[in-house]
Amino acid sequence: MDSVVTLTGAFKNAGDYLIGHRARALLAAHVNAQVIDVNRKEITDAHYEVFNSARAVLLTGGPAYQDKIYPNVYNLDLSRITVPVIPFGLGWKGKLGQQPADFAFAPAAKEFVQAIHEDQNRFSSARDHLTVQMLAANGVSNVSMTGCPAWYDETKLALDYEFDSNVKRLVLSMPAVPQAQVAPIMAKLAKDFPKAQKFLSFQAGYKSTHSKKSAEYTRWNRAMMVRGFLHGFKPISFEADFNGFESFMNTIDFHVGYRVHSHIFCLSQRKTSLLIGEDSRGIGQVAAMGGVALSAQQPVQEVLSGIDALFATRGAQIHTAVKTMRSTHATMLEFLAQI
Repeated sequence: MDSVVTLTGAFKNAGDYLIGHRARALLAAHVNAQVIDVNRKEITDAHYEVFNSARAVLLTGGPAYQDKIYPNVYNLDLSRITVPVIPFGLGWKGKLGQQPADFAFAPAAKEFVQAIHEDQNRFSSARDHLTVQMLAANGVSNVSMTGCPAWYDETKLALDYEFDSNVKRLVLSMPAVPQAQVAPIMAKLAKDFPKAQKFLSFQAGYKSTHSKKSAEYTRWNRAMMVRGFLHGFKPISFEADFNGFESFMNTIDFHVGYRVHSHIFCLSQRKTSLLIGEDSRGIGQVAAMGGVALSAQQPVQEVLSGIDALFATRGAQIHTAVKTMRSTHATMLEFLAQI
């Protein structure tokens, strides 16, 4: 059997594991090839033989479109690869408020991105419209918005979303960096859902790995855990624990918070969820699903009102998201068909 290679980067964040898990499931269902997964940080000379014996190398998941996607995210020597190298569900990581047209890759990274899009008879897979717009501004047009692979649990694709106001278990997914909104959100959730079991989830663990402020951010996480205890929240970590993440999230009735893939997982399972975007990833994902995201830059009262609006409309935005995910699934299948 032919093979395809997925280059993935799941290290701490359970959401990254979800991307790879769902991507491989899509490939298994729709591409007649063995899937070989390679950690993008562990590429050796020997891997180039694996790459060239495959049908294609798929750059899979995550906010890979950063200013130095090459060499910081994918340190690939394209001159040594003789098969197509194709982005699969890649997204743009921009700052909140940054316009896609204003983003520029570093020179070597731009050459890399344009090189992997040289074949105009093939299109790559982008996870949201902002990513498509950013690539267009950087000279790349053969790309389609397929959504993130994590959108698609194909066993649930035909399932409708049903709003349920009786919340028994809720989770607040904690941000990657400190956000002043968190404490008031905890207070509101504790007041609005006094009988519900409440959790604070740390999708990448309690300890921050921020390049310059890890100690400061870890202290903030600990402070929020203490505050959470006072409001009845139990902290839980999913660092490098996809199975734990999946099992836990399946028991949740309502998710609110900052982690994009906690939100995506809930929508894929038709659960109530509200995302607050920390950067272009969150804003882009909600927009791609047909909604308007709350932002970490908004006044806290607007975020609290957004929670009220979700329940007042009986999850109207989630109904829209489910319809969008179903319709976009056809584009994902078109992408998979060309591999």
